Amino acid sequence: MSLINQIILLQEVDNKLFEIEKLLGDLPSKVEELTQNEDGVKTSLQNKENELRETSVLISTNETLVETTSAKINSLKDKLIDGSISTNKEYDAMMETIDFEKNLLSEKENELIELMSKKEELSKEIEEDKSSLDGIISELNTKKDSLNAKMQEVSEEQNALKSERDSVAENIDSDTMSKYAEIYEARKGLVVAEILDNSCEGCGAMVPPQSVNEALSQNIVFCGNCSRFLFK
Repeated sequence: MSLINQIILLQEVDNKLFEIEKLLGDLPSKVEELTQNEDGVKTSLQNKENELRETSVLISTNETLVETTSAKINSLKDKLIDGSISTNKEYDAMMETIDFEKNLLSEKENELIELMSKKEELSKEIEEDKSSLDGIISELNTKKDSLNAKMQEVSEEQNALKSERDSVAENIDSDTMSKYAEIYEARKGLVVAEILDNSCEGCGAMVPPQSVNEALSQNIVFCGNCSRFLFK
């Protein structure tokens, strides 16, 4: 088979593959985008759940500290009135200790309030993330099912065409393939044009007689206007 006929065949195969890709539409990119969103929400959810567990541990620790500090303050106050303190020095030392424990208690109570507020906010965000994740997974599964159905519909044809394309491309030199790829992109898949009435079918430009004769001999000829491969 001549080189120009190989190029014509390659264009036919590529155009069929393009139609298959058009049939699939933007489903592959949508599936990829949703998968990335799912991974992002899952990571965020995992981080927040870990932070919630850590916050719960801190709350438990602070609750214990508040409880023990309150008990200690009450015990110290009892000593002030049960006769255990006999000197002013002991009294001053006791009051200093009580003040210290009160400050500690106030600090831990404030921390506890902040931690509980943080826990509440995290719990709310986790529920929102779970709801968002459910929506993403539902949409993702729908898109995947649709994509798989379409892929099954065209996969055999697509695989056969890809195999055929590889076979055809093996018979075309690299320089011609580079030129083909350049024209394919620039001319939206219309790489080859027939010479009709001495004109390029692709753009309508006149083709010189010498080029027409070369095309008849199945030599490689390009349109001087649109750069497409020409055949006759």
